[in-house]
Amino acid sequence: MSDVKRIIQRIREGRLKQLTGEILWMYAYVRRYWLLIAVYVLLGASGSVLGLGTSVVSKELVDAVTGVNSRGIVQVACLYVGVGVGQIFVNAVKSRLSLKVRLKVTNEIRADIYEQVLRTNWESLAKYRSGDLLYRVNGDAGMVANTILTFLPNVVTTLISFGGAFLIVIKNDPWMALIALLGAPVSFLTSRYSAKRMRQFQRDNQNVASDRTVFDQETFQNLQFIKAFGMLDRVTEKFHRIQQESVDVALRQNKFQQYMTITTSLVGQAVGYACYGFAAFRLWQGQISYGTMTMFVSMAASLRGSFSGILNLAPMVIRAGLSAERIMEITGLPRDSMEDKEEAEEIRKQSREKGVYVHMEDVDFAYEVDKWIYQGADFRAEPGEIVALIGPSGQGKTTTLNLILGLYHPKKGTIRVGNPGGNELRASSSTRCLFSYIPQGNTMFSGTIADNMRMVKPEASDEEIRSALEAACAWEFVGKLEHGMDTEVRERGTRFSEGQKQRLSIARALLADAPVMILDEATSALDVATERRVLRSIIRKEPNRTVIVAAHRPSVFSMCSRVYKVGGSRITELDEQGIQEFLEAF
Repeated sequence: MSDVKRIIQRIREGRLKQLTGEILWMYAYVRRYWLLIAVYVLLGASGSVLGLGTSVVSKELVDAVTGVNSRGIVQVACLYVGVGVGQIFVNAVKSRLSLKVRLKVTNEIRADIYEQVLRTNWESLAKYRSGDLLYRVNGDAGMVANTILTFLPNVVTTLISFGGAFLIVIKNDPWMALIALLGAPVSFLTSRYSAKRMRQFQRDNQNVASDRTVFDQETFQNLQFIKAFGMLDRVTEKFHRIQQESVDVALRQNKFQQYMTITTSLVGQAVGYACYGFAAFRLWQGQISYGTMTMFVSMAASLRGSFSGILNLAPMVIRAGLSAERIMEITGLPRDSMEDKEEAEEIRKQSREKGVYVHMEDVDFAYEVDKWIYQGADFRAEPGEIVALIGPSGQGKTTTLNLILGLYHPKKGTIRVGNPGGNELRASSSTRCLFSYIPQGNTMFSGTIADNMRMVKPEASDEEIRSALEAACAWEFVGKLEHGMDTEVRERGTRFSEGQKQRLSIARALLADAPVMILDEATSALDVATERRVLRSIIRKEPNRTVIVAAHRPSVFSMCSRVYKVGGSRITELDEQGIQEFLEAF
């Protein structure tokens, strides 16, 4: 009765439904490779049959050697060798096929995750750490792919081994079959208890592995910073702490598994001794031959092993279910809407003649409930203008730019982009084609300078790239390099100074040739003269371009059509007096 109640409770909690959903999600990938997996299952079944055949043939061989049946000893020996060689070749083909399917499924799952991450709504994705996402792509995807490939074949082969051995034994001696299965109730109970504990252990392992991936990524990306600030001891201490946590989880799991293994092994040992003793007694009584005894003992071991194998499939499903749950969490996130893509492209086409404006009207925004970044905010930037966003760090300048880019959405009010006297759209993922964006951080990728430039315009010629580099005042150092624009950038642009990386990023944004350019502290590492040259060049290259600059420094104010101050839960347009007061406070 208690079991029935527990099942009902799990159904109410949605656990059974959840596990079923995870399994169905995993086996959606099976349909794509059903033929290969069917062949794999067939090979596994063949291997099981050959394994059973080895035990049966071994009986005939032992009887032939001991003189019980001396006729045909050569034929029996040849058959025995043939069955063994057949097993070797079947296992070899099975292993090759296993690898092929596993790689295909793993790559497809990873591709699905990558695509989802790239297309997911930024507001939904921002709460995940990049290291955690990496672990889901690598660790969880591998676990699911391995289970997809092994679970069904293992079920089939294990059932064949168990059923075949049981039929052979019960045909020859029902009592032997009964003795061989004496440990089944104990194995079932321990497996049932183990499955519940293993789910929690697996969850802890995944969390620790995810934390370790995040830590490793952050450490290697910031090695220069760590060395410069003498943080080696602190980083090493944190590394050891994470490692120790990983060790502790692994030891707890191993301790539990050892208890379970010892229990089942002792039971299995006792059952094995009982089977051996019973077979020896039958042999002593003259009721069976040495060959039959050998077969009985082998088949009894196969029965115990097969039954344990069936029960051990449960932890495999649990581990894969948790990994599937983590992947489904990502693949189930809402995607960016591209319903206005055609209209946005039309606005871009008209921008050559008309330019593009950005209007923010009566906008409220908060990351957390009642913790407003600002309320009732207004902002506008017109074609051909340079508009500045100023204010203390952390007050909302980058947030404003993210809203304009459609990465976040206002709680109230509207943000609109469009052609003067023409089409207009709300800021969204569809309208990002109207923007070139240079963020605060390093956005250089491994590859050459030309490779980095062509990320925004794959078909760009060398002449177009050079023109963009010249406009960003970057050609003055790129042209002096031995390989010019074919110079390797290296990981995160480590061979260049911060000012050089900023100019390269600006050049890339210019190459994209979008009607609106956004610079988020993108000139902070440039000297004042170079900063002004770059901004003039941006406008000169495309007079109708709208430029929005988030900055701390007042050096660009004289070039701006308007200056907005972000802070105090609002956005305020500054007049000349307001700018002067800001400069005095600066």
